[in-house]
Amino acid sequence: MNLKNIQLKKKNLIFGLVAMLFVIPFVLAVTGIIQIDSFFDSSTGQPLNGVEILLFSCGDTSCNNIGSQIFNLNSGATNQITFEYPYNPSSTEGNQDYFAHYFFKEDYLPKEYVEHVWGFGATLEYDYNFNKAQSCHSPIDSFSITNSNYVNEPVVVSVEAILEADAHSAFTNLLLDFIPSGFEDYYSAETEITVEILDENDNVVNTESKTYEILADTSQNVVFTWTPSQEGNYSARVKTDVIDSQCQSSFEQFSEKQFLVWEERPQNQCYTIINDLEATPEFAKQGDLVTVRFNKISNFADDNFSKTPIQTRATYEITDSQNNVVFSDNLLLNANANDTDYQEITFTWTPNFGENFNVKVTGIGEDSLCDGKTNPLDAAILGFFVESAETYDVLFVVSDSETDVNLNEANVVFESQNGKTNSAGKVTFTSNPGSFNWIVSSTGYESKTGTADITGDVTINVALDRILIVEDDDDDDSSSGGGSSGSRTRQINFPVLSASPSGIPAQISTIDLSEGDEKPESNALVWFLIIAELIVVLGIVLFLVRKRFS
Repeated sequence: MNLKNIQLKKKNLIFGLVAMLFVIPFVLAVTGIIQIDSFFDSSTGQPLNGVEILLFSCGDTSCNNIGSQIFNLNSGATNQITFEYPYNPSSTEGNQDYFAHYFFKEDYLPKEYVEHVWGFGATLEYDYNFNKAQSCHSPIDSFSITNSNYVNEPVVVSVEAILEADAHSAFTNLLLDFIPSGFEDYYSAETEITVEILDENDNVVNTESKTYEILADTSQNVVFTWTPSQEGNYSARVKTDVIDSQCQSSFEQFSEKQFLVWEERPQNQCYTIINDLEATPEFAKQGDLVTVRFNKISNFADDNFSKTPIQTRATYEITDSQNNVVFSDNLLLNANANDTDYQEITFTWTPNFGENFNVKVTGIGEDSLCDGKTNPLDAAILGFFVESAETYDVLFVVSDSETDVNLNEANVVFESQNGKTNSAGKVTFTSNPGSFNWIVSSTGYESKTGTADITGDVTINVALDRILIVEDDDDDDSSSGGGSSGSRTRQINFPVLSASPSGIPAQISTIDLSEGDEKPESNALVWFLIIAELIVVLGIVLFLVRKRFS
């Protein structure tokens, strides 16, 4: 009986081994492609953990048709994720499977790829470098100021004015059109929009800010209100500042209106309103045909507030950052079709170099009805950035001049752009060619300034000097007992801000951190304690010796 059992076990073992020979190739055959992804900061080279990846099936080779989600994985405390593509026995080199692959890491731009896979059993390894956007900016246009009570009439005292504009996202979508649900924040640029109203003496009479998350390739309409209390000439400027953590540098964009606040509704007077100035494409490049649009209305209002449409004398002027005129025109525009509807006007311009431009449109009514009557100008100004055909990366590396340690969170202003250094002391700007001023500052350090001539990619190394801390060794001749205590006085010098006229040096104050005559007493106490401790130890040793030999 035992022999039979042994023979049966041997047969089972042989059968099992044979079965495994068949099963192992089958298991290998159904193993899909394995991929190992590792994640790093592109600027510092440091590993990044907490990276989340999503994989979707695709219905076409370009992933325009996104199918079901296959998985959602997170690297957790490591900088690596390993996963397996679904195995498809019918996939071949000529019949590959396509997947939409998304990568997300907080404070970094998302990454997107179209993966095409076929076969089985292979292991692939890839490194992914996450980066932040350079030179983020949010174009703002279509700025209008309207009377809330009377359609297309000027702003008047004690009547609420509505200020409205459109801010465009600093981000544009990447490779794929589909944005996974719940991940919209990674595609949205946090943008602060501020309006500021100044009177004719440049006094700020009203300011307000709002913050929005503006999704890529969309715009955000923003509305402010203001009730003027006094007539006169005013200017209103609305500006955008991209404050998103996914941007390492940014610069402001603006739109402005110059207008008259009337004491009351126009009677036996002429007026013109220029609103909604915009230029497209919003992210223009050198050589692009730029179309400028605005809305205008000019009317004569009689004593009964009845209005008659009149012609508008319009002036166009485009200037560069040095206030040089690069385009201008002057023409007489036809009267609007009726007394309440704006007329849209367009003109085109082709910039032949990259620059920060100001587009200004000025309008005034032109008709015999306006002779000898109030007929003020109205103007709209648009700040418009054009990217050069060739742009360059300007990398600042900021360090401590004594230790060579790179400085984190140092402020760098490069012409109109600004940014903060990362943990490697680096911040990068995208720049048009030209000569630009810069200033670098950091808490506890002296600021440095300079000028950079940009003709290609360049690295600017800036070593900051620590703010001087002066330490003086002074003998205190006035100490009691006729002797010198030798105490050390530590002085920290700092400027005192005062209302002194320009040109008068700032005063220097001194904080005395000396410990005075207490140091010798402190030293005597230390020596007393040391001697007392030695006596105690010696007593214990003598006691042990006597006990050992008694």
